[in-house]
Amino acid sequence: MLEVRELRSGYGTFEVLKRVDLRVAQGQVVALLGHNGAGKSTLLKTVFGLLPVRSGSVAFEGIDTSRSRPFEKGALGIRLVPQEANVFPNLTLDDNLKLGALKLRGDRAVLAARIGEIHEIFPILRARRRERARVLSGGERQMLAISIALMTQPRMLLLDEPSAGLAPKLVQRLFDMIQQIQSRLGVTMLLVEQNVNEALRVAQEVYILEEGQIVYHGPSSDKDRIVRKLWRLTKERPLA
Repeated sequence: MLEVRELRSGYGTFEVLKRVDLRVAQGQVVALLGHNGAGKSTLLKTVFGLLPVRSGSVAFEGIDTSRSRPFEKGALGIRLVPQEANVFPNLTLDDNLKLGALKLRGDRAVLAARIGEIHEIFPILRARRRERARVLSGGERQMLAISIALMTQPRMLLLDEPSAGLAPKLVQRLFDMIQQIQSRLGVTMLLVEQNVNEALRVAQEVYILEEGQIVYHGPSSDKDRIVRKLWRLTKERPLA
């Protein structure tokens, strides 16, 4: 579904990604792991068109999207859920969801049905639907952010560290719901995450990025090897 080849990207004159290759098959959850500064968020932003492709290519369902802008990627069915600034804090939860569905064709019944699907996966959003998003906890905010992206029935979600800053119990709940999104809605996901255990629990394949380069690719079931690889990278990084 998503194929990244020889991708190079960065900020200004600074190159972050150095000839990255990555594939995500339809229906998969693929985890992208690595330490802070490895280039994980840069990869998501480049795939979504927020950063330019310097060389290499990005293709979605066989269509070259290397030069496509974010709204064009959205029209193809790709949605990015950033780590921060991902909800409208002064609007109610229901209004947040309705804004996410502005491009959804159909009448009020179609919109209501879509919101109902979201509420089945994230029941807390139904219970607090009239409240403003600014009063949500960190975990609830992330659930809402993912739900906004789901309103237009995307084919692929790009999730940037959804568990960042959350308590352990909330992290587990959030990843349970990510599993539901895959199993019930069939949404493909590329997941950037620091919580290795939860990422391996929901993903089928794993890539490890280090200093802008892929240094490992394999099945999530090979947990020992993945953890050893991440630990070795930690040992190799100099102390601040």
